Amino acid sequence: MKRFSKGLTIIIIGALLMAVVAMPDSVKSKLPSDPVSTWAKNQKITLGLDLQGGTQLDYRIDLRKIEERNADDDESNNVVVRDIVEGVRATLERRVNGLGVSEPNIYTSDVAGEKHVIVELAGIKDVEEAKAIVGKTIQLEFKEPKTEEDPDALGKIEAEASETLKKALADPDKFETVGQNVQTSDEKILYKGAEEGWESELAVKQKEILPTMEAGQVYGKLVENSGDFIVTPDRQIKERKGFLILKLDAKELRDKTEKTDGEVRASHILIAYEGAERAAESVTRTKEEASAEVRKILTEVQADPDNFGTLAEKYSDDPTAAGKGGDLNFFGKGTMTPEFESAAFALEVGAISDVVETPFGFHIIKVTDKKEPVETTVKENYYTYSEILYDTTPDPWKSTGLDGSHFKSASVTYDQIGAPQVAIQFDDEGANLFEELTDRLVNQQLAIFVGGELISAPRVNQKIIGGQAVITGIGSLQTALQLANDLNTGAIDAPIILSGQYTISASLGENALQMSLYAGLIGLIVLALFMILYYRLLGIFAVLALLIYSVIVIFILKTTGIVMTLAGIAGIILSIGMAVDANILIFERTKEELAEGQSYIAAITTGFERAWSSIRDSNVSSLITCVILWFFGNSIIRGFALMLALGIVVSMFTAINVTRAFLKTLNGTNTSKNRFLLGAKKL
Repeated sequence: MKRFSKGLTIIIIGALLMAVVAMPDSVKSKLPSDPVSTWAKNQKITLGLDLQGGTQLDYRIDLRKIEERNADDDESNNVVVRDIVEGVRATLERRVNGLGVSEPNIYTSDVAGEKHVIVELAGIKDVEEAKAIVGKTIQLEFKEPKTEEDPDALGKIEAEASETLKKALADPDKFETVGQNVQTSDEKILYKGAEEGWESELAVKQKEILPTMEAGQVYGKLVENSGDFIVTPDRQIKERKGFLILKLDAKELRDKTEKTDGEVRASHILIAYEGAERAAESVTRTKEEASAEVRKILTEVQADPDNFGTLAEKYSDDPTAAGKGGDLNFFGKGTMTPEFESAAFALEVGAISDVVETPFGFHIIKVTDKKEPVETTVKENYYTYSEILYDTTPDPWKSTGLDGSHFKSASVTYDQIGAPQVAIQFDDEGANLFEELTDRLVNQQLAIFVGGELISAPRVNQKIIGGQAVITGIGSLQTALQLANDLNTGAIDAPIILSGQYTISASLGENALQMSLYAGLIGLIVLALFMILYYRLLGIFAVLALLIYSVIVIFILKTTGIVMTLAGIAGIILSIGMAVDANILIFERTKEELAEGQSYIAAITTGFERAWSSIRDSNVSSLITCVILWFFGNSIIRGFALMLALGIVVSMFTAINVTRAFLKTLNGTNTSKNRFLLGAKKL
């Protein structure tokens, strides 16, 4: 009798083929180099952030301007917040795709009524580069010169800062939340957390106020910021003025090591030459003549080193050391030219150097004293503090209303001398605004800002029609291509602010993966032993079906690129238990039929039929739960739901089809009549 049905043969062949992909990489490396084997070698499981290590970036979407726009009386200006949030998410996804990160996870989340976009980058190597690319503000803005300052501007900023101070004083524990809520992408309002430093190294105002505060306290007044300098968008260095809100997070008296650098005291004889740096007009000797002369003087110095001062007075061309025997007093590193410093610090006290050449001429150096480096330990307060800054530094530019919302496309072109530039095409509304703007600003500057940075500020010569602007002064072709690409891939619809960054080391992820694999392997071994000991031959078939289940799941994970996370592993392990549950239901029903005296084939047929409804209802209800978790859960819950659903579908196939195919191979054999091997009671 033919023991292997056509169905079982297909199952075994399919499992063997999938096993080629599912097997460990160390085994696959021994496969030949044909196209199929190469494809199989390239299939790998994509590990998630918690298993591979990486970074999670949490961006808060600043919707204040959108909310203000929706609050006015003009309903035609209203914007759907959901569309804005989805637009930001889609833009960040396009940016992340350019990083080459395998299977990044990008999703939106509500946090205390705020909209956030979470970006998970598994295996990322350069976190700072990722932050720069993902979080950059590619907002296109056109600004005109500010002709007059708003006399009420300072008062408005102070009033706004005072309101924030009240919130911070009301609940100091939520200072970080308050700061993150008010900060803006242009950093006119800036929150800085976990700033730290020694008391002697603090800025003027912080040094004055923090020592008077207790840990956890918010200072009760606004502090005028000073001593802080910034580079403005037009590349000017200015003092950053504004109002500070300070909170002292911690104060600790620590040991501070202070190191005093070593110093040397030296005298020298300088022989200059015409053309040397700072050479006196009276010096007319050539460089060659100076070199020969200094050699003669060196011989004289070496013959009578104690008379160095007198010889310096006689020969040296250094007017600053005149009358002092060439004495330069004590000096530290970084004071003299590198050549002179290197020679002086290498000498012992009383030693005389060979000829040393510097831009000033030729030197003979004698070290007369030395101060060795000294390390001392002192007690000093170390502060950790947070602050919110309301910037009042005057801005020479003001908004024109023309921005990236009217942007249509960007491309790289070249000007008349071949320098790269970026041509911007506006939509119809933007074209009209640009025409009106250039008409009003003839003979004035029109500044173009990208991401808050001034790119160029050309003078408008005439009204421009057609809705096209050109960004010049970009520099290299690569920069122009990058800018055009940034604008085309999407200027974000609302500013985003990095509110959190969480990094998982690769070693931590590797440890989590190893522990998960060990747990799963131990669970499988214990489960297999139980099934074999309790159900005997039927248990062996269940274990074989479970092995095929494992091969199918690993094959799907490797070929589809589904991201595997710790939660996903938990889902798969749970689905294994559900697969075994299905086999137990089938085996128990089959044993009941055998106990009633039915034949082997009739018993397994009836057993499957009676168990099917319970298996179906259980798995369908679990799949419904997975769907609910997927739509309403976060990324961790979704990973669990996806893996559980995948495992359930595969386990239903292996429990029903594979196990039944194995059991049918015993039909008509003596083994099918052996109730002990089948785990059934004797009649």
